[in-house]
Amino acid sequence: MSIGLVLEGGGMRGWYTGGVLTALSENGIAFPVVYGISAGALNALDYISGQNTREQAAEYIKYAADERYVSVNNLRRTGSIFDFDFMFGEMYHRLVPFDYGAFFRSPIELKAGATDLKTGEAVFFGKADMDENFTPVRASCSLPMVCNTVSFRGHELLDGGCAMPIPVERSIFDGNQKNVIVLTRDASYRKSARPEFPRAVLHVRYGAYPRFIEAMMRRPETYNSELEVCRRLEREGRAFVIRPSVPLVTSRYEKHPEKLHRIYELGIRDCEAKLGALREFLRGGESSAKN
Repeated sequence: MSIGLVLEGGGMRGWYTGGVLTALSENGIAFPVVYGISAGALNALDYISGQNTREQAAEYIKYAADERYVSVNNLRRTGSIFDFDFMFGEMYHRLVPFDYGAFFRSPIELKAGATDLKTGEAVFFGKADMDENFTPVRASCSLPMVCNTVSFRGHELLDGGCAMPIPVERSIFDGNQKNVIVLTRDASYRKSARPEFPRAVLHVRYGAYPRFIEAMMRRPETYNSELEVCRRLEREGRAFVIRPSVPLVTSRYEKHPEKLHRIYELGIRDCEAKLGALREFLRGGESSAKN
């Protein structure tokens, strides 16, 4: 039985996911395929390359306060609040070198989800689609209104969370009968029914993409519906959910290294607290776990 690993996004809340993945790797738990949205897709890169260590996390967190990482100045200068050229360029090639060889040699497959503006639906890209700049992951992390649209292989793309914030149903569609799901919101969280942006504001920026606008207007309903799918699968024994044990009091654009490190450490602790139950869930499935 194949088991998928599903990673929600959430901006800087993604450091919680980073902590969970560190704990999984430290305990020899791996999966044949990882589904990642936005920050979840970004976390998946280091998980697959084997670089999701505590030391590597500390190096990344050092740059959280760097204006080149996330800032209003980036937005004014380039149209994107994140400087993806810095993240996937200078950081990956010089400051915190990424092991491209290990990533592409790894048997773990990646499915990074982005939203196609023309259809308003999620599209997924695998390792074979990745270039040196990880353009599909860049697209998956490109938040609406504060990031530029990413053009890739005939698609106009933005944040995968617009259409499919928790891609567990895609994992099931691909044949994974069981899934481990990492969420970045605590169990009490429900998204407000009010859309993040008014329709009129979306129309000014994305008027040429009416299906994308409709996806954005449905986003709260979509998110809450996918949460319910996670809960149902959990009750049925078909999913194992790891979520913050306490609410993450932080913003999507958090820049304080100390706060981010606390979120990361919470992910490690929450995962370690569930290791026994997780190993029981994984028995009989197609994942690898050392005793």
